[in-house]
Amino acid sequence: MSVQDAPDAFLDTVTECLKFGRMGTGLIYGCAALFLYDYVLTIHDEVKYLWAPRRFTLTSVTFALSRYPVFATTIMTLLPAFNDTRGDVDSTTLLFNIAAALRLFSIVASEFILAVRTWAIWEKRRIICIILVIFSVLAVVPAAVVVAMDITGSRLDEALTPYNCRQWIDGITVAYIVPYVLTILYEGVTLTLSLIRITRWRRQIPSRMRAPLLDTLWRDGVFYFTWTLVLGFANIGVVTQSSASQFRTGASQLQAVIHSVLSCRVVLHLAGSRVPKQIDTSGCSLYTDAGIQFTTVGGDITEEHWRDDT
Repeated sequence: MSVQDAPDAFLDTVTECLKFGRMGTGLIYGCAALFLYDYVLTIHDEVKYLWAPRRFTLTSVTFALSRYPVFATTIMTLLPAFNDTRGDVDSTTLLFNIAAALRLFSIVASEFILAVRTWAIWEKRRIICIILVIFSVLAVVPAAVVVAMDITGSRLDEALTPYNCRQWIDGITVAYIVPYVLTILYEGVTLTLSLIRITRWRRQIPSRMRAPLLDTLWRDGVFYFTWTLVLGFANIGVVTQSSASQFRTGASQLQAVIHSVLSCRVVLHLAGSRVPKQIDTSGCSLYTDAGIQFTTVGGDITEEHWRDDT
């Protein structure tokens, strides 16, 4: 069907597809630039703190699972087949499905890093573990189900292919609201638990004696959850207001990139601290510049002893 013969409603659909297609492609390229820029900045610290010791730990494994699936999706989104509107449909479909699965995998790993760290700073208490497990299952299971339904049920709208535009028809667009809302709930719980604990430490340790890592934990936690919560609400808006699959794909890629970048920086800040830590290091053992060591006793910070560094 030629453009001249197309009805007005169809032309509006093509126009919308092209508009959101350009926006989605631009967002995907922006995500690639952001991720690769951060990767270049942090690869030295990654090798130094995580891989130079030549041992696999929970920290190094979860770090890799958070970072490298997004690395793979970033490379995939830059391939010609991913954005080619006239190429092989099967190849494009395969790339889209693999990318969707890898994004989910990376986000789950990123959330796991923060969940383990939250559990650890609460002295690995059983009640905290139970709370985190319950909310993790509530967030992960619906997300996995929706992504699986999307992968198995999505197909390209072939009517738009002759007009240099590809749009996915999935039929479950609104279903994505459920995992987004549950993820926001989970992140809110994790943020609350983390900030309660860190706020107590900050009140108990005077600022003049406070170790830099304590402030780093505070900044990382607030920064991570602020961005992920904002992106969660933004993605709900995208799902409810936009029918363009290309723009939704770009928004999903941005969410995965932000989760990966921020969670990996949390790991690197812990590993690069004066007293290197794993994500599951229990409690808080912090050295101030004055040489005071603080340990947790009964859940509170107490001054243990002076350390003579001279």
